[in-house]
Order: sequence, then C-alpha cells, then structure tokens
Amino acid sequence: MYQQILLAVALQHGDEFSPHAVAAREAAVALAKGTGAQLSVLSVYDYDDETPGALSLSSEDVARYRDTQMLRMDERMATTMQAFLAGLPTHEPPITPLLKVGDPRQLIVATAEALGVDLVVIGAQSTRRWLDVLGGGTATAVSRHAPCAVVMVQPGEQRPLGQTSEVGQTLQATTPG
Repeated sequence: MYQQILLAVALQHGDEFSPHAVAAREAAVALAKGTGAQLSVLSVYDYDDETPGALSLSSEDVARYRDTQMLRMDERMATTMQAFLAGLPTHEPPITPLLKVGDPRQLIVATAEALGVDLVVIGAQSTRRWLDVLGGGTATAVSRHAPCAVVMVQPGEQRPLGQTSEVGQTLQATTPG
C-alpha cells in the first residue's frame, strides 16, 4: 500500500503542540504502522527577524547577532521536534525527523517530491492568517500541488483507532484497486 509517508507539522509557534499537529501525528503513525511504511516528519520554520535595528551596531555585530539568533532557532526547533516525537511507540523503520527553513507550502511539496512519498499527512488547519482565508491555508496549497495523495487531519471527537490492523482494513476497504 503506502511505502513512504511524510507528516508535515507546524512546530515553530507556541509552547504546546496544536491539536491539529497531534491529530496529524497520530494519524500518520497509525497509517505507517498499518501499512509498514517509512515515516518522515517535516517541520518547516522561519527565522524571526528581530535584528536590533534601533541600536547603533556595526554591520559585523548585527551579522554576528543574526547568526547567533539563527543558531538558537535551529537548536530550539531540533529540541521541539524531539519533544514532538518523544513518547511515540517504537517504529520500524525508525521515524526520520526533518527540519527545513523557508516557505512551508513550497518545501512540503518539494520534500514530498524529493523523497518520493506516497502520502502526505497534514493538519487541516492550525493557525490561519487573514491571507489564508482568501487563498486557502498551507494544507490546501499542499493538497493542490503535492505529487501524491494528501490526507488532511482535523482533530475532533472521533473514536481513536484501536489497533493498527483497523487502519490497514480501512485503507484496503476504501482504496480502489
């Protein structure tokens, strides 16, 4: 069925993981277990531009400050990814964490293409900017441009899948072929 699944989650903002990210994680892990697929987890982030412009610093000091801030953000994102994956049941093959800097819409699609994934799992909506209301959010953009199937996960009151075999049976029952 699926051999390579990409879970795309937004982990940059907030101290807690969004219900959308958690629901997408649970769905991706269940799908990977049920189908025996490899699972990669991607979080795309950007560097907050908090360069001290008001201070009279040399361009070298500003560059050094910016580099330090970027390094701190990279370290924070690595720690956040570890926390997001901590406590998950062991998975064979191991889950591959991926962190990338840039535009989530472009990098999720590009990563899916580069990895040759069969399925992208993404939260249906976590935070929406006013531009997202007009043009659709990241999940919508990914679903339009991904080279594979996309599952958008919405947190809710659904009964959790009790066994991974239920996932495989559900997929086999709903997949044409």
